[in-house]
Amino acid sequence: MKIDIQAPFQVFDHTQELIEDKLNKMSVFYEHILGAKVFLRDEVNPFLHKPSRVVEIQLEVPGTTFFAESTEETFEQALASAAEKIKKQVLKFKEKATI
Repeated sequence: MKIDIQAPFQVFDHTQELIEDKLNKMSVFYEHILGAKVFLRDEVNPFLHKPSRVVEIQLEVPGTTFFAESTEETFEQALASAAEKIKKQVLKFKEKATI
């Protein structure tokens, strides 16, 4: 699977490996995944005046594209949350496809 990581800053190797690991695990649930795009960005919550990390994942499969976004305190937490959302979408899609 081709994974494209985009961010307005340099992505550390550890974060890149974590992204690749999480997304490669998706092929266990659905083997026809074409590729993924991951967008990382920092935001500041205007109400809490606290920085937050945003991870957006676009997962492409034949016939559709799944999308999930998560905002957490760290990129690791946001990635885990977004990956779980994508996993639920993939499993639901696979279930509908087998009926």
